[in-house]
Amino acid sequence: MKVVYKFLELLIAGFGIYLAIIPHRLFYWHIVGLSSLIYYFDKRRYANAYCNLNFIYGNNMNEELKKSIIRRCYQNFVFVILESVRLPYLNKKRYLNRFVFNNKENLFSLLHEGKSVVLVSAHYGYWEALGTAIPLQMQKENIFYQMSSLGRLTEVAFIDKMLRRRREIFNVKLINKKGAFRELLKMYTHAKVGTGILIDQNIDKDEGIEIEFLNKKATQTTITSIISRRFGCALVPILIDFNEDYSKFVLDISEAIYCEKTSDMQKDIYDCTQKQVQIIEQKIKEKPSSWLWFHKRWKTFYKEIYNSPLS
Repeated sequence: MKVVYKFLELLIAGFGIYLAIIPHRLFYWHIVGLSSLIYYFDKRRYANAYCNLNFIYGNNMNEELKKSIIRRCYQNFVFVILESVRLPYLNKKRYLNRFVFNNKENLFSLLHEGKSVVLVSAHYGYWEALGTAIPLQMQKENIFYQMSSLGRLTEVAFIDKMLRRRREIFNVKLINKKGAFRELLKMYTHAKVGTGILIDQNIDKDEGIEIEFLNKKATQTTITSIISRRFGCALVPILIDFNEDYSKFVLDISEAIYCEKTSDMQKDIYDCTQKQVQIIEQKIKEKPSSWLWFHKRWKTFYKEIYNSPLS
């Protein structure tokens, strides 16, 4: 088995080097071609995305636009995968030059002051750049932090090893989502800590709270709000979009949010969590094709919407 894993590692590395050296136009056509193939054969993700769009927009969005958004979702998904495969072999300076930082001071003024932060984001646009572009910009400005990101590890050792290695290239520690809360609490007892957390997936009722998301009931993790309330650290929402051919990226950095600490803990956490959600949903409303519609985001409260013939 070790020989097979080693062969697969070498194969992926070779493919990554190939993707890193080809012209961007050819790289883009790899994205288009592979995403088109998956679009026609992957019935499960297509069904989830269609059910979500139908649930949120109904007749206010025509069928052609819904299918166009789903097709773009597949392209975005494939881009994130292929970009991750070639990332270790890209020139870091040229890679960073592809990013534009909107309202950069909302984050970097806090970092220069040595404040602990949580980078709050979602599966929107190039979300993986939360753990690449920001650490590179920090290195450029001589800002030194204990940086980490939450991710879902697999049960396959060589895949987990590659996932961790790609984070470590940018001096970012990968924390397994499973059991992450306790580790995050330990981390934030220290100064100058930064963690990237995606907060837009469905969770069980006993793991979070009920909020409003795109005008529908949904469950929401409170992990970011709890950390902010307990340690007084800043929550900085960051959503990273891309242009049509994935050659340029824009980081939209919102003003920091702080969880209040009153006698009503539940209200403090709810209000803080809802503020984060509102920023994410506003970006989705502005450009729905950049959000990953594949998740069963409303499954906890509206399980029946995923029981259509498409699902």
